[in-house]
Amino acid sequence: MLKTELLIAWRYIKSKRREKFISAIGAFSLIGIILGVATLIIVTSVMNGFRKEFTERIIGFNGHISMHLMRELPNYENIAKQVREISSVAQAVPTIERQALISNTKTVRGTLCHGISKENLQRKELIAENIVRGDLDDFTDESSIVIGDSLAQRANLTIGSDVIMIVPEMDETGFGVVPRKKTFKLAATFKSGMHEYDTSVSFIPLKMAQKLFKINNSVTTISVFLKDPIKVTDVFREINTKYGNEFVITDWQKSNSSFMKAVEIERNVMFLILTLITLVASFNIISCMIMLVKDKEKDIAILRTIGLASKSVMRIFFIAGASIGIIGTLLGTIIGLLFSMNIQKIQAFVEAIAGTQVFSPEVYFLTHLPSLIRPMDVAITVTVSLFLSCISTLYPARKASKINPVDILRYS
Repeated sequence: MLKTELLIAWRYIKSKRREKFISAIGAFSLIGIILGVATLIIVTSVMNGFRKEFTERIIGFNGHISMHLMRELPNYENIAKQVREISSVAQAVPTIERQALISNTKTVRGTLCHGISKENLQRKELIAENIVRGDLDDFTDESSIVIGDSLAQRANLTIGSDVIMIVPEMDETGFGVVPRKKTFKLAATFKSGMHEYDTSVSFIPLKMAQKLFKINNSVTTISVFLKDPIKVTDVFREINTKYGNEFVITDWQKSNSSFMKAVEIERNVMFLILTLITLVASFNIISCMIMLVKDKEKDIAILRTIGLASKSVMRIFFIAGASIGIIGTLLGTIIGLLFSMNIQKIQAFVEAIAGTQVFSPEVYFLTHLPSLIRPMDVAITVTVSLFLSCISTLYPARKASKINPVDILRYS
């Protein structure tokens, strides 16, 4: 019986000359579901990619926990060592963070200067693994500097160029008050993939930063990196209990809570909005199936007369309508996954054809369009699409099963 029901359902789906209008509505429903599912998968993948990229780059620069000194603390190395001894801590990096200007006598650019030792800079994977010019091995003496590649290009700097750093503090001399400055040699440039950092961050040796900013044998921040970021709350509580009187302690979740919440809200809102595409396509399935039932009333009456049960009639039209949703969901999933997996190649192709940059790093902060496919998101998208498609088919199928064959045959 199931084979018979499938055969009849398939014959009803196939286009015939006098049913072309019904078939056209079915085709539009199919296209709507394909577009809805594909768009949902692509958008959720891109939003997941944005969250992952931002999180990794923010943490790569600032650490999972930041301990900001409230006063000069000469024994900062001992404290950093004690923090490293906590089982969940991977690194504790003492740094100096200050605003400054860099110049090459022709241009002046603002920078967030980080004073850091060579060993700790080499442990920063976001920097060490993304050097595009020069070498971190040259970050040896107190006159070396490493800056973002975009910042170097804007300031017209090359490896070995003199970089004048001007500090927003004054020194008194015999000729009056002059701004404090120091000339460095550019040792290397990096491209982290986050535009905001590549255009503003610079690194100088820790000892020189202490002299330049007149921080006597101390630092401004100890950045703590964890082995497992999920345990940040427990480690934060432990560090805050021990050092809360000497440091202002924050973790990356609290520091970036507004941004993370904004990304999550945007992702959820986009999911709801794009689900409407699938919902509209589902309403088209209802229209298509109602008209198909009306067109096939005589066929239904004949089938019922020769002994076909009302439940079988219901299953025939349910299969006919649900097949549109199943095929559309399957094709949409394949298209969405292929698009998401090759989104950077597609971005490069579109930019080459259009001759312009469609994904500006100045606006979106990242230098490329990220994508992260999560099986759970794909599963939710597929489930929602199939649910809407099947629910929209139930009413027309039930209506078909309630047709009285006697009335149809009497007045036809």
